Amino acid sequence: MKFVALVSGGKDSCFNVMHCQRNGHTLAALANLHPPFDFESHEMDSFMYQTVGHSVLPLYEECFGVPMYRAEIKGKSLETGLDYRDTEDDETEDLYALLKAVITDHPDIEAVSVGAILSTYQRTRVENVCARLGLTALAYLWWRDQAELFNEMIDSGVKAIMIKVAGAGLTAEKHLGKSLVEVQPDLLKLNRMFGSHICGEGGEYETLVLDCPSFTKAKLVLEKTETVKEANGDVAFLKVWAHTTPKAEEESDDEQVEIKVPELLEPDFELLFENGACDGVDTGVDAQTSEEVVVSLPIPAVCIQKNKNSVSISNITAPYEESIDAEVSALFAKLHGLMEGHAGTKDPYQIIFVTLVLRDMAQFVSANAAYKRFFSVNQSPNPPARACISALLPNGCQAMLSATVSTIENAARAGLHVQGRSYWAPANIGPYSQAISVRDMIYLAGQIPLIPAAMRIYNENGARGQAALALQNIQRVREAVCEGSEFAYLIGYGGDKAAMKAAVDVGSQAMKGCFGVQVEGLPAGARVEYVAAGFNVKYADAEDAAGSSGTVSTKVIMFCEDSTAAVRSRLQKLDSRMATVYVAASTIARQTLDDECGFEVVFVRRIWDGNTERGCGVVAYV
Repeated sequence: MKFVALVSGGKDSCFNVMHCQRNGHTLAALANLHPPFDFESHEMDSFMYQTVGHSVLPLYEECFGVPMYRAEIKGKSLETGLDYRDTEDDETEDLYALLKAVITDHPDIEAVSVGAILSTYQRTRVENVCARLGLTALAYLWWRDQAELFNEMIDSGVKAIMIKVAGAGLTAEKHLGKSLVEVQPDLLKLNRMFGSHICGEGGEYETLVLDCPSFTKAKLVLEKTETVKEANGDVAFLKVWAHTTPKAEEESDDEQVEIKVPELLEPDFELLFENGACDGVDTGVDAQTSEEVVVSLPIPAVCIQKNKNSVSISNITAPYEESIDAEVSALFAKLHGLMEGHAGTKDPYQIIFVTLVLRDMAQFVSANAAYKRFFSVNQSPNPPARACISALLPNGCQAMLSATVSTIENAARAGLHVQGRSYWAPANIGPYSQAISVRDMIYLAGQIPLIPAAMRIYNENGARGQAALALQNIQRVREAVCEGSEFAYLIGYGGDKAAMKAAVDVGSQAMKGCFGVQVEGLPAGARVEYVAAGFNVKYADAEDAAGSSGTVSTKVIMFCEDSTAAVRSRLQKLDSRMATVYVAASTIARQTLDDECGFEVVFVRRIWDGNTERGCGVVAYV
């Protein structure tokens, strides 16, 4: 894709440009927001933009060899929450106007480079603007280990100096004007002593890049600098004057360094398929291609289940429509009415998790369009987490919908909705969040084996390779929401029998009791998908500090049985408040479910507990 790079002059924005190019994207333009021309200082307070050193940014046009678009920062930091809604006169709207001007001149630009590493505040605002303009955010530094990243910048030929200090242990006399190599030992030491951010993500310092491999035409040469200290003495920055000097051809050739890219799988996940009975050469062909399920499936009644924080509204079906778009729209209309009657709300953003079951995964795009209309990103930045599969459905049904709705105030609902490409975990391929947390529970969206940086399915190493990457993806999301969290449950979906078994084999190494189900199809042609929830231990810690029990109050149990009758009996003994039951085709053939089944039902082809096929797999809240 052709992309425009948001550049501040700092190391992060320039290094991300290098990674965009490393991933095959083409730089077409630069964009920069700066203080008003009549602004007296060389720096202004901004929650969003680095402004120190802005006076030399016009020279970057010569350095990169592409046009630079600049605009004044006219807005203020009005919407200061981590998530962003469109807000008139907010400084984020200046970015929207600037990028709109860029793509007007360059309609072939499809993406935006942003150097965010850990700032959710910055990432969510850039992603909001990108969504409104139909652009893809490229954020290859996101969630990277800062010590590794800083070292990679040096090794990759990023020549930058420190031009602002604002953190404990950093001083004007010792650090301003110093190179990355010169300040690296002190930054590592301060990180060990105080936990400060090595890459400056806490605002500890700012940098100015004088040269890097992406500067193909010229580099900056400093003419003079002037140190400015603020009144409190803790903050100081450099006023900078510079000019460019052309790069000789041989100098550019010398800079053709190989930028280090993180390994796709972390060592622990690499071992997940290396140590097992790896099916890396399997074809994925399974009896599913010729086997047909001939039993008639019952249409389960809508089921309402309640616990203290949420209501589950399950098994929603609608009369057959000619198009899947119309049928999914009808499902959501029905859900809307049920929410008002049983959860006391019409707000779609009180929904925390959705399961959408399609008869045919080929209908995914059309179904997704109808789904998206129900959740407008501009209304709220965090739509519910979601799992979407193709599974067995009763005759006359193209889709079935189940939703979990929070019954507590919005303030207790937080989301992770990353839409940019990175090396971290896949961006959304639909209108859903990677995770929604409500009190002690983290509801995780289904994760398939998408390579995050490229957003394509990982096909190396067969089903076990796909399982390893999908598990890494969902575990990274869970850890991003709450470091040290644990799985409450973990289910492996397989698009064929071998993939189902691989999903259980790999998943059981992350959570004991993980079971697998064979479905008819998964998004993007994946063979494996994991669906899970996690326990938010931070909530328990906060409760403990407030004088409460300090323990996770929700209990989740996973188990398998051979009949729906056995499931009912066990749920009664557990006094389960809410349950999802996966019912295998073989069980349906033996024992038809009652219409009033009393739990969420998903009809699947097979269920595997790690040793044998079973009739039912259950996730129960007790």
